[in-house]
Amino acid sequence: MRGAARLLAVMTVVLGLVVGTTQPVMAAPKAGPGQWFIKDYGIDKVWKKSTGKGVKVAVIDSGVNTDHEDLKDVVTKSKDFSGLGKDGKTPIGGKTTIHHGTAVAGVIAGRGVGAGPTGVAPDAEILSASMWLGPDRPKESGSTREQADQAIRWAVDSGAKVINMSLGWDDPGWPESWDESFAYAYEKDVLVVACVGNASQGATQAWSPSTVPGVIGVGGLDQNGKVLDDSTAPGTAVDLMGPAEDIPIPYYSGGYAEGQGCSFASPVVSGVAALIRSENPDLSADEVRAKLQSSAEPVDGHKGVSKKDKPDPIVGWGRVDPQGAVKAKVPKDVSSAEDELADWVKMHRRGDAKAEETETAAPDESESPKALAPTDIVARKSTPTLGFAVLGAGALIALVLMITSVVSFARRRR
Repeated sequence: MRGAARLLAVMTVVLGLVVGTTQPVMAAPKAGPGQWFIKDYGIDKVWKKSTGKGVKVAVIDSGVNTDHEDLKDVVTKSKDFSGLGKDGKTPIGGKTTIHHGTAVAGVIAGRGVGAGPTGVAPDAEILSASMWLGPDRPKESGSTREQADQAIRWAVDSGAKVINMSLGWDDPGWPESWDESFAYAYEKDVLVVACVGNASQGATQAWSPSTVPGVIGVGGLDQNGKVLDDSTAPGTAVDLMGPAEDIPIPYYSGGYAEGQGCSFASPVVSGVAALIRSENPDLSADEVRAKLQSSAEPVDGHKGVSKKDKPDPIVGWGRVDPQGAVKAKVPKDVSSAEDELADWVKMHRRGDAKAEETETAAPDESESPKALAPTDIVARKSTPTLGFAVLGAGALIALVLMITSVVSFARRRR
């Protein structure tokens, strides 16, 4: 029996070591239900090197529900710019847009709880800046362009390394105040990513702010990697293409849904940027942008070709390649977002650039472009997932088998 006791003790220690040493593996990121693009885009392989830890990504949107199970402890700082006295953690907006900020945050940094999606950069921190999206803006809520201007500055001052703007104004122009706020972001080494707009919402050309020089404009692809015509818009502002079809998202009031549109391709690119900045903190925002663009892959079924300094007007530089972007060397010639914007301002602005913003620069939005966000969210779903229950059952079975072996061994010794 002493031999059996020794064996049991050894097996107990071994079991403890196995559980202890495999715990990090159990906690490693895994794609959630329906996240087809995680494997298709090789994001799961990038997770072996980086999960976005230490990088703050600002989500300028309709606010993030921090009580959602998939977003617990994800938002580390928040502020509202709608003029409605909210806190950035309370979703705002009409019934067609109130969900949006929570969904975008989930794509970037969802924790993969239960049936929830795992974010592209699951260990990144979210800074939530809420503003009013869509129609029916309350009278007490000021110009949405001004809200965006203030939100950008706050995000920069709050330590953001990446700013995601999955929203747009349905024209390519922007007010002079943006010249300075975007320049401020570039000066402080912040990368800005924005969607280019959805044709399904009437976008015939890329929306602002994707048109602002230095911003990475993102269009949408379907599950086959082809251009999703309804979920993208053409123009010189298009830089990269990402997944925009059937993207699992946390729903603002609980549960989960699927989103369509380039607004969900944009946070995928923002998440990849966070992975790169986490993996190599010494890279500048301009260098990250250069790596993302230079490593982009051709888009299936698209015959257009991007040439030097001239991206294709439909797909830009091509499909984002997370693995390729992480591995890519920084190109010899890296353009400066700050210089690009300064050159544009010098060429296109008239008069004193420091003049106060007028109604022409930020017109009354009852008669001008409104801040928009995709409205095509499918019905909520509740997908069961076994996850750690299966792992726990497996460990229990293994333990029972070990004990059975010990007992059997002891009997043979008798």
